[in-house]
Parts: sequence; structure tokens; C-alpha cells
Amino acid sequence: MSEPSAPTVRLRRDGAIATLTLDRPAARNALDLPMACALRDAAAAVAADPAVRVLRIDSSSAHFMVGGDVHRFNALLDDGPAACREEVDQIITAVHAAIRTLVALPCPVIGLAGGSVAGFGFSLAMACDLLVAADDARFVLAYSAIGTTPDGGSTWHLARLLGLCRAMAVALLNTPIDAREALALGLACEVVPAAELAAAGQRLAERLAAGPAGAQAGIKQLLRAALDRDLPGALDAERERFLDSVMQPDFAEGVRAFAARRPARFGAGD
Repeated sequence: MSEPSAPTVRLRRDGAIATLTLDRPAARNALDLPMACALRDAAAAVAADPAVRVLRIDSSSAHFMVGGDVHRFNALLDDGPAACREEVDQIITAVHAAIRTLVALPCPVIGLAGGSVAGFGFSLAMACDLLVAADDARFVLAYSAIGTTPDGGSTWHLARLLGLCRAMAVALLNTPIDAREALALGLACEVVPAAELAAAGQRLAERLAAGPAGAQAGIKQLLRAALDRDLPGALDAERERFLDSVMQPDFAEGVRAFAARRPARFGAGD
């Protein structure tokens, strides 16, 4: 009997903060079918846990993710393109379910990316609400380098984050983007020394976990939907969200804390 394979995605929760760790270090987190399914299932587990107020996505190694497991694709091609297509379809179906879940989570999702952030790793990084990059991070889409097109929502996110012209350059030319350029382009919100990446991510997660969960969920939903609405639709959505917030304990706490000139204690009534 063969030994069960080690998990390639680990999920843990410490209080209100959940951490999803990519854990296939020997392959620099190259994505294969078991890892794709594990990522899908971990995202679904976070979505099912109402106690999670922040999700961090990190890596157990120096590299966030190099993209798809091209060595596996090469082996599959020995059995013909149809065999490769079948397994790639399963991988894409699983990771697209994960991306949909992560984007729809009410809680903020923080990505902590260092080293190689390539292919689907780049797609996953862009799906995070906030991305902290290590100063050694290098982003490259690289799909066309193996003769294929992007997946994981990267075309959707790139066009919105960078504009069409820059998105075309990133996707067609595969020029690596270093951490500072990623910050300048708006792909990352912060750049820190690689040795401080975990600590910076923890500080950000703790700050968000102490914030008003309902308001943060509303901000995330409003901003993610903004580019698909016209202005009247955005105004209507903002009105409804604001009025819903007024009825929540966090609003009363925030207003009373402001008036009393004291720090707000959000979530005390949870």
C-alpha cells in the first residue's frame, strides 16, 4: 500500500485569522492537480467558517508559486494532448472555484508573496484584496512562454489593475516585474524585506481582524463590483450598504468611540 502524499496546502486558524499556506517547497509550489483541489477545498473551508475575519495566503518556502507544474504537463503529453487536456481541465476547474470563493469572501484576503510569483501564482496574488510583497519578489505571467493563455482570473484582474495597454505588455512580453515596480503599478500595497514578510503580514492581519467586519465586507464588495456598475448603480449600492451599517453594533461603537475620543472596540458584541 502506498503512503498518502503530504498535503500541499495547509490551513490553520488562530483566533479570527486564518492562514492558507502553499506547501510544495521542493517544486517551488508548482501547481498540480492535488494541489489545485487542496486549494479549492481550503478556500471553501474558510468560506464556511464565520469566525474568520481575515485570511492570509503565504508560502512555506522562499517562493510564492512558480505556476503550473510544467514537468507534469510534459509527462502527460507522452500520452497525447487529450490526456493532458483532461487533467488540465480538472486543474483549472478546481483553481477557478478557489478564485471565485476567495474573491467572494466577506473577509479581507491578504497575500504574502516573495521569490517567484509566476503563472497561476501571479493570478492567485492578484485575487488577494491586499498584497504584501517581499523585496525579492519577481512577478511574471509567463503563460505564453509555454504556448498557452492565462487562467485564474489574471486577464480580468490585470486589465482592471493596470489598464489595457500595460496588461497587454505584461501578458504578451513576459517581462519580469520586481517588487518595487509591482508597488508602483498598484499590484502590491507594501514592499518589505524578505525576512520581515511574515511579520508584516501578521501585523496587517491583526489590524484588519480588529476592524469592523461588516463594514470591511461592504467595502470589499462595493469596490470589487464598482467597475461593473455605472455611477447610479454604484451610488445605490453605497446607499444600501451605508444604511445597513447604521443598524449594526459596530457603527454605534465607532460613532461613540469617536465622540468620546477613545479607540473603537469593534466586534465586542460578536
